[in-house]
Amino acid sequence: MNRQQAQTLRSLMFVPATSPQFIEKAHTRGADGIIVDLEDSIAPAMKQQARAALGAAVRAIAAHGLPVFVRVNNDPALLRDDLDAAVQAPIAGVFLPKAEDPAQIAEVAGWLSASEAAHGVAAARTSLVLLLESPMAIHQAGALARSHARVIAFGFGSEDYATLLGVRPTLEAMRMPAYSLALAARAHGLAAWGLAGSIGEFSDLDLFRAMASTARDAGFTGSISIHPKQVAVLNEVFGVSAAEAQEAAEIVAAFDQALAEGKAAVAFKGKMLDIPVVERARQVVEKAKRASA
Repeated sequence: MNRQQAQTLRSLMFVPATSPQFIEKAHTRGADGIIVDLEDSIAPAMKQQARAALGAAVRAIAAHGLPVFVRVNNDPALLRDDLDAAVQAPIAGVFLPKAEDPAQIAEVAGWLSASEAAHGVAAARTSLVLLLESPMAIHQAGALARSHARVIAFGFGSEDYATLLGVRPTLEAMRMPAYSLALAARAHGLAAWGLAGSIGEFSDLDLFRAMASTARDAGFTGSISIHPKQVAVLNEVFGVSAAEAQEAAEIVAAFDQALAEGKAAVAFKGKMLDIPVVERARQVVEKAKRASA
C-alpha cells in the first residue's frame, strides 16, 4: 500500500491472530482495513502460536478483498521473526508499535528488505505504519516521518501515551498530542490514524464520536478501532455524507462557471468562494467518488 492509498482508509479494526472466530468474521464488520495483532492482545505465552497462525489469518481476510496489516511486537526477542512472518503473508503493511527512534525505523526497513529478498517478495512491497505512543515519539514525529520511504502512516497510541504521562486518555488530555501527530504526518504526506482519546471506548458511542470528530478536525484521515461498534462511527465521521458531497459539487460548479466568465471569486450561499475553498470542495468530491467506486 502506498501513501495515497493509505489516506483513503477511514477505519481499521484490530483482531487477534489467535482468535479464529474474530478472523472469520473480520471482513463482515465494515472496516476499510483489518490489523491482525501479534502484540497487546496476545498473552506472552501465546506469542509463538500467534506468529504461526499469522499467515492463515491474513490470507483468510485478504481473500475478501480487504487490505490487511500486521501489528508486530517491538521487542528484540520477537521483532525480527514477527517481521519475517509478516512479509510472507499477503499484507498491506506492518504496524510498528512504540516507534520513537528514526534509526530503528531504518534498521527495520533493512530487515524487511532482507526478508522480501529471502522469500521472493517484491522489493519494497511492505509498507510501515508507525505507532507513536510516547511523548518522545510525538517530539520526534517529524524525524520519524522522514525516516524511510516505506512509512505511509502514523497511528496514535493514546493509551500508552497517557500511561507514560500518568494521565487519563480523555479528549482534552489527548487533543494536543493528536494535533501534533496529525500536523507532522500531513506535512510529510502520510495518513494519520487515531483518536483524540481512548481507543477502548465502545460503550459510549457519543463520546467516541466526539473523539473521532476532534481527530478528523485535527487532520486525521481515519482511525484504528478495537470493536465492531466503533467501525460505523468511524466510517461516518471520516467519510463524506450525501449532503456534504452535494454542496461540494455545487461549490465546484459555481466556481468553474465564474472562471468561465472571467471571475476569480464568486458568492455562494452568502459566502465568498476563492481558490482554497474550492480546492477543499474538490477534495470532498474526489473523496466521495472514491467511496462510491
